[in-house]
Amino acid sequence: MNLMAIWNGLLFGMMLQLSVGPVCLAVLHRSMTGRLRDALLMVLGVALVDAAYMAGAMGGLSLLLQSYWVKRMLLVAGAVILTWFGIQALYAAKGGDEGEQAPVKQAPTGRNSFWQGVLLTLANPLTILFWAGVFGSLLASGSLHPSMELLMFAAGCLLSTLLFLGLVALLAAHLSRFFHPRWVKALHGLSGVFLIGFGLLLFQKGWSV
Repeated sequence: MNLMAIWNGLLFGMMLQLSVGPVCLAVLHRSMTGRLRDALLMVLGVALVDAAYMAGAMGGLSLLLQSYWVKRMLLVAGAVILTWFGIQALYAAKGGDEGEQAPVKQAPTGRNSFWQGVLLTLANPLTILFWAGVFGSLLASGSLHPSMELLMFAAGCLLSTLLFLGLVALLAAHLSRFFHPRWVKALHGLSGVFLIGFGLLLFQKGWSV
């Protein structure tokens, strides 16, 4: 029964991963402009925050998130952080035009990649609102026992994050060797525009809550 809960969580999580968001784009960007190791560290940071969100959702965090002011604060703070990351990406796209001998690689490395994964996931409050809704519904409906089965379902969801984003990082690292430096620079720009756009969307949601 527990194995079935893990499988159901894995399938559910994979369906969620297919909706590409700023975190997936950031992992793709990091893998193409830096080292694979750094991208995998970012994935680890993302998974850690997802696990914390799921634990909070199972612990009753959904009640706190029903507050109007808490929702607004999360959305606006997330908008600011995502916009800042977007501006940094645009700045990276603007620089590095002196030579085309090597790809533009201005991405943070090592522990910085891990913490950027953590911050990017924290900056997307829609994630915690989503998990709070999912686990709140599961607990309320009684479709999963509020102990081991629920934990196994959460483990399956977490595994989907590691598998999907890890695969994205591996494929991007393989494809990056065929990228012309100008393409890498364009990727910086596209990432920046996307992150700023998502940040503005969060700001609009926060303002209209």
